[in-house]
Amino acid sequence: MKLSRATALAGTALVLGMLPCAASAQTGVPTADAPTQADETIVVTGYRELNQSVGDAKRNADQIVDTLTQREIERMPDRSLAEVLGRLPGVSSDRGFSSSQARTVTVRGFDARYNSMDVDGNVIWNSSRNNRGTQLDVFPASVINQINVYKTVLPDQDANSIGAHIELRTLRAFDGGTGSYFKLRAAYGLSDQDGYPASGIPSLRIDGAGKFTFGPDRRFGVVLGGEYQQFGFFDRYNEVTAYSQIGGLNVANGDIFHGIFPTRQKRKALYGKIETRSEDKYYGFVSLSYFDDSLAQSFDRGGTFITGTRVTGATADSGTFTKGTGETYFEQYRLNRETILLGSGLDYRLADRASLALRAAYTRYNHDEALFRSERFQIGGLSGTYDLDGDVPGVTLDSASLASASNSANWVQRTGKSAFLQTLPHRDNVYNASAELNWNAQESARGLGFVGGVSWRRLDRNFDQTTNNYGIPASPTLRLSDIVDIDAGAQSLDGANPGFIDQAAYIAWVMAHGTYSRDDALTTDYRLKEDVLAGHASAVFTRPGLRLLAGFRVEKTNVDNDTASTISGVITPQARRSDYTEFLPNVQAAFQPIAGLKLRAAYTETIGRPDFADFANGTTVSFNSQGVKIVSGANPDLGPRKAKNYDASIEWYFKGGYVSLGVFRKDLDDETFRQVRNTYDDAGVLTQIDTIPLNTGSARLNGLEASIVKERFDFLPGLLANFGFNGNYTLLDGKWNVVFTDGSTRTVDGLRNQPKWLANLILTYNQGRFGANIGYRLRGRTFTGTFGATPEGDIWIDHYERLDAQATIRVMRNLTLFGEARNLTNSYWIEDTGIDASAPTTTTTPGRSYWFGLKLKM
Repeated sequence: MKLSRATALAGTALVLGMLPCAASAQTGVPTADAPTQADETIVVTGYRELNQSVGDAKRNADQIVDTLTQREIERMPDRSLAEVLGRLPGVSSDRGFSSSQARTVTVRGFDARYNSMDVDGNVIWNSSRNNRGTQLDVFPASVINQINVYKTVLPDQDANSIGAHIELRTLRAFDGGTGSYFKLRAAYGLSDQDGYPASGIPSLRIDGAGKFTFGPDRRFGVVLGGEYQQFGFFDRYNEVTAYSQIGGLNVANGDIFHGIFPTRQKRKALYGKIETRSEDKYYGFVSLSYFDDSLAQSFDRGGTFITGTRVTGATADSGTFTKGTGETYFEQYRLNRETILLGSGLDYRLADRASLALRAAYTRYNHDEALFRSERFQIGGLSGTYDLDGDVPGVTLDSASLASASNSANWVQRTGKSAFLQTLPHRDNVYNASAELNWNAQESARGLGFVGGVSWRRLDRNFDQTTNNYGIPASPTLRLSDIVDIDAGAQSLDGANPGFIDQAAYIAWVMAHGTYSRDDALTTDYRLKEDVLAGHASAVFTRPGLRLLAGFRVEKTNVDNDTASTISGVITPQARRSDYTEFLPNVQAAFQPIAGLKLRAAYTETIGRPDFADFANGTTVSFNSQGVKIVSGANPDLGPRKAKNYDASIEWYFKGGYVSLGVFRKDLDDETFRQVRNTYDDAGVLTQIDTIPLNTGSARLNGLEASIVKERFDFLPGLLANFGFNGNYTLLDGKWNVVFTDGSTRTVDGLRNQPKWLANLILTYNQGRFGANIGYRLRGRTFTGTFGATPEGDIWIDHYERLDAQATIRVMRNLTLFGEARNLTNSYWIEDTGIDASAPTTTTTPGRSYWFGLKLKM
């Protein structure tokens, strides 16, 4: 008896993370002319061919999804998954800490903490110390053979997917048949911003991947791949630390800094799979992936501190100041992230219409952060003007002040403060396993079917923070001239730019002369064990042109948490246990009234688990003069955020492309805000005051997504037929109801990292040996998530535009040369605040960069 096509697809979908229904193979509504038989024969090779078009992937999915394949990814000079995803509708890339480089993504207005991800069907875990958002920049672009962003999730997917569920697929041995395949790419990069302070390393990339099959009937396969990247450049970073609103104007009332931030980044990736299959019985695999990212940054800042009340002649963009203080200092930041992912799976045909999928995986994630901050060198009595117009806010000193500031001997280290070294390592061990049964719920099935399964995941996390402080003594006096970095060349001490410090010499000085103290931050440290046990079930009804699914997911979460609390000044170990259970209904429908036209609708409920810093840290307990207990810190009983999601779309597919239009709404409850909570006894007497995170906020978001893809303009004459286009536009309207500590509320016109709108325009040209691609990203004003008591305290990201390009020429059958350009517009990332959100707080750019290399495919 042969395995039916649908049953085979059911078994292998979860293995490789292509479809949200995992091994259930709920691969979408059949086309109008799809076969009605449930016994079509097919060998067990996994989900559809790897080189399927993005239109096929979108059309054949059971839910609303957007996809990029290796072919589209290689057309743009994106270096990491965080950059790649920013090309998709509804997805915006978010930069990392004090960096211009993308690290995470926001999907449909919900940042990384509200999204989930897997790699080849295995749960991936590499979040920061505070929230659950996957740091996507650790995945080099070359490891991606296909990336799927599911905007509506099915019951078998991770419930922590209010924004989306992201699936990354690497190469498989049976993709494209049993033949062998090999690719190699190497490139060298140049940057506009690679002068002093130099990063010390050249920019280069090399990656390769290959597959082959062997054994009787080619039943066994092997995949091996890897990449090495390293980058050396610096960011131009500018900052205004504070404003006051005086006379209806935003008047600078803090530091106006210029910064030079050198970056050295190295990424390593290795992945491999051993696979086996029988044409009509089973598919099995074992995979091992290794991702390592090391980042070394130096933050060199310099400028002038201005007091707002000493500003005269202020306008919206400028002012004259007196008695300013020049300041310069540096920070060293190191971030090392290592991920080891071991996955395995077996898909087995039980009967003609039934399949069983088993999965098990282990992830080891090491996250090490270290930050050293020097104390500031200062000079007082400066006068001059400041200018906030343009991309770079700046200060110009008058002649007398400039003469004084230009002498490095006049800059003296501030005393009575501390330089410090802070280390923040955490270790994660993640275990997960699942089993799923699919009966008659495949795409070619007819009538009623069923999908059901169970899964278990354990997160074992250990977080340990330590700060070493070095108090700066009044004597001996350290001047900037004593510690200047001679490798930097002539210093430009002008009250606007940093003075470059010999960092190694400075660190040696403070360790020798500073007053040492250590803060083990025991109330910040924690050991966490989180178990999530989930079950899901769905009834599926399939007819030609119609697919209906109704199901649910139940998740029970148990948390064991060890930390410490400070009780009346005494550190006390604290053990906690908490749990919560969520029932999440899921209804989705797809209807194809005519060939090429597909209508979709869905109602789903999802969650966003609380941030670690809000529930896993310790507390501080004291008593006021009336004996009332005062508690501040984390809330171990904090629950998840909850969302109700409504989606509908219309999609039209044609030769070589598609057009789609979708609308959606998300209602979010139980958002987390720190708030005061009072507890009274039976007599009405106040007994306890808690200042802790509570599930008291809410949000609402409406959105629209539109896409048009045409691989070739084959309806046009001559050379015009060689052009292609991929464009998308997203409109987002969010309202965030924030809650202040005292319980008062206000509404912000946006969610964390939610743009007002997004757009991508990609134009391609391919003729014979020559190819060219231009990608233009556009993003409207975006709320950062930092809000004040009034709108003047909110911080927004200004609209952003960036142009990238690539050109290729095939010099031999299997060899192609290419050149790439990034950020041709030299765009600045600008954050604004104040009246009308027009006063810059931060502006940064990496400048332009250019890459030249070759690609070999066999």
